[in-house]
Amino acid sequence: MPATNSNNATWYILRYATDFAPRPVSPVDPAPPQFVPSSAPTLYYDDTRNVLELLPVKAAQELPPPPGLAIDIDGEIYRVVPSTQQLLVRRCNGCETPLLCEPGILRSPYGLALDRRGFLYVADPGLARVVVILPDDASSVAILTTELREPVDVAVAPGGKIYIADRTAGRIVIYDAAFRQTGSFVPQDANLLPATPRPVAVMIDSDGSVLVADASYPRLLRFSVQGSPLGDVNLSTLVKPLEALGISLDNPLSLLAGPTGRFVAGACRPPFAADDGAVLLAQIHRYLRLLLLKLNHSFQTQGVVLTTVFDSRAPGTMWHKVVVDASLPPDTWITVETSTAENVTDLVSQLAGPLAGADLTWNAPKGVGGPATFTKLVPDQLVQSPPGRYLRMRITLGSNGSATPSLRWLKVYYPRVSYLDLLPKVYQRDPDSALFLQHFLALFERVFTGVEDRYEEFSRWLNPKAAPLEIIDWLGLLVDLTFDPSWSLARRRMLVSEAMELYRHRGTVAGLKRYIEIYTGVVPVILEAFLSRPAQPAMVGLGNSFLGGSFSLSASSAEFSPARALSNAYASRFTVLVYADDECEAKTLLPVVNRIVTVNKPAHTIHTLRAIYPDAQVGVRSTVGLDYVIGGGTASFTKIGGKPKAGQPNLGASVLGVDSVLGNLRPQYARPVTQEL
Repeated sequence: MPATNSNNATWYILRYATDFAPRPVSPVDPAPPQFVPSSAPTLYYDDTRNVLELLPVKAAQELPPPPGLAIDIDGEIYRVVPSTQQLLVRRCNGCETPLLCEPGILRSPYGLALDRRGFLYVADPGLARVVVILPDDASSVAILTTELREPVDVAVAPGGKIYIADRTAGRIVIYDAAFRQTGSFVPQDANLLPATPRPVAVMIDSDGSVLVADASYPRLLRFSVQGSPLGDVNLSTLVKPLEALGISLDNPLSLLAGPTGRFVAGACRPPFAADDGAVLLAQIHRYLRLLLLKLNHSFQTQGVVLTTVFDSRAPGTMWHKVVVDASLPPDTWITVETSTAENVTDLVSQLAGPLAGADLTWNAPKGVGGPATFTKLVPDQLVQSPPGRYLRMRITLGSNGSATPSLRWLKVYYPRVSYLDLLPKVYQRDPDSALFLQHFLALFERVFTGVEDRYEEFSRWLNPKAAPLEIIDWLGLLVDLTFDPSWSLARRRMLVSEAMELYRHRGTVAGLKRYIEIYTGVVPVILEAFLSRPAQPAMVGLGNSFLGGSFSLSASSAEFSPARALSNAYASRFTVLVYADDECEAKTLLPVVNRIVTVNKPAHTIHTLRAIYPDAQVGVRSTVGLDYVIGGGTASFTKIGGKPKAGQPNLGASVLGVDSVLGNLRPQYARPVTQEL
């Protein structure tokens, strides 16, 4: 995909799976199918993280399950001693004693977890089951055995779902809070890695997703609550924030800090909010697993990619530079070799063998230096190949096997941008000196172009239609806007784009409607009470006033006259009707809409919110005679009550309001008609 930078240099970018692996022939390929990209089988592209990496290999020794350890929110610590297969509990007073269970209940306890009800879950691979224990008296509450072969770990989600890691079966088995088996899934990512799953640890992430550690996979696998792959995550990424907070296994009670800085209640800790209990238990369990895990890191040592051929569309093009965006852990590297030619067919002769296989070697042009190596400090390199219209690259990812480079994208720029062109021609008289000076000035060009690119990037950020989420939030602060977490990116962009117009109409009915529409996606109805206010208080016996009909009785007051009471009931009051699909959506919408109205309405007004659901509400969702018909069919053969008769469906039993209609309308309707415009 070509684009240009601030120096008007054009660049191609490689960043998707089809840029690194064989793909269907495309019109952009100069000479298909010879020039489609090809990669070695030691590489794979992770679609969930959008990176090219070396393929993980099975370690010589499998990662064992972490020893059982669980901490309750009252400060009590439960742990398993693998050597003696004992289950111990340490109370808040520091006394540690064995948890004596019923005879024969446990054979080889391992993984532990606690739930909000105070139950202790013990994974017992020796008996192929998970035992649920009440710690107060060590009595067994339930035994989970369905679909289990070697359960080594267990985790409980805040909502009550139970996830069990079965190492031998290679599955995560799911139970509900009532101890009923509700499903299972194979812990593999979108690329079906690891090939043979061996889950040894399971935990619940802060967003409710499920994290799984495999015995031979170098990263944590992440899944939805149903088991759909969500992408891998590096263990160090999750552990570093814990270390920064001072959380460690040396001080177990440090794990009891809540997500908002609160502490849990009990004999050992100060009080905490009751709703945090289940969340904190899942958080403590996750912290323990992350601190106990030491994932295997074993990868292929080399992987090669031959890219497609890039066309500059100009003979004699001096290709500029290659820029790499990659994560390069210690003992990993990326090199890039380039080859150019005036005729696309000349690149065929440079290939030393077939495109498939681990080698993917080629005969690079003579007189060109070796492969250009990229590091964290040197993310770009000048193209050393001679001028030529076409260019092809050979990308090598290397490692000593302990880690893998992660290539996010690669750019190749053309034509050569050099500050030498801005100097007098005398500096280009000697070819060798000109080449040296060109390379020397490239150091300054890289720095200055980076600054110019940042200016252009900042200009793009100021456009709400293109800015990323974090920049949108920052732009919102500039116009005094803050967003509830439920605001989507598209709605945030729309609100920031229309902020000035909304401020211009702030406090008006039109302004409130538009603000709420941006958030909900539906235009609300705002009913101003003064529009329905009677001209004067109703007097019994005068005019067309009927008790219970045109007016109702209200409490009298010596302080207010009837006219004053009427004004208080209708003046400066309005109702906002918010459309929602169901009560669940209303619980999310109404608090945010209430905040929107409170901040933007006139200060002296009083408002009321009302959720409107997609059902028949006369005067709100539907209007009788307009978009809602009562009795839209004939009932000439309808019989209320009775039993159905064989062969005579119209003469059977009927239910008023369901399949029976009172009244006569057009005979072609056989049943009531309900329609919403």
